[in-house]
Amino acid sequence: MNGEIRTSERPSAATEAENPAGALEELFLHHRDRVFRLALRYVRFPQDAEDVVQETFLKAFSALATFDPSLGSGLNAWLNQICVNCAIDHLRSRRRRSQMSLDALPQEPASSAPSPEDIVIERRVSRGVHDAAGVLSPRQRVIFALRYREHMEIRQIAVRLECSEGNIRAHLFRSASKLRNHFLPPALAGQPN
Repeated sequence: MNGEIRTSERPSAATEAENPAGALEELFLHHRDRVFRLALRYVRFPQDAEDVVQETFLKAFSALATFDPSLGSGLNAWLNQICVNCAIDHLRSRRRRSQMSLDALPQEPASSAPSPEDIVIERRVSRGVHDAAGVLSPRQRVIFALRYREHMEIRQIAVRLECSEGNIRAHLFRSASKLRNHFLPPALAGQPN
């Protein structure tokens, strides 16, 4: 290309002078499919590509008077560059919008209180363990309750019940075995872990 714009690339000067809107429409119709395909390669979604094409031609139409074919690049290359820049701008703004929309979401207050779901689950488990405690001897129930409901240390339980720590450990082990057998299906109840 020797610095000239082919008539197929740019409307004729006569057309521009007589009907500027028609000249712009001719330019748009001639290049839109190619610009759309280029935009689609960058943004990957047809609707976004249409937005990029629209922005490309708005920028191109507003800067058409400054287009200088003597620089060696044709109108196609000029439109391609505008399209690529618009696609990159679109991707940047989409990333900013997605980040802003995530930042705009209301944050749940940091709370140490359990969620309603946690409360329901805890109640069900507690009710199940309470019901299952019927399989324990009275002494095992007391030791189990002190350890797992009151969160007492084994040494504290031994002092309170006036027995050895080994005795408390043995009762806790037997309690855990009985509860495990109670909650597991019969086929798995007798198997070691």
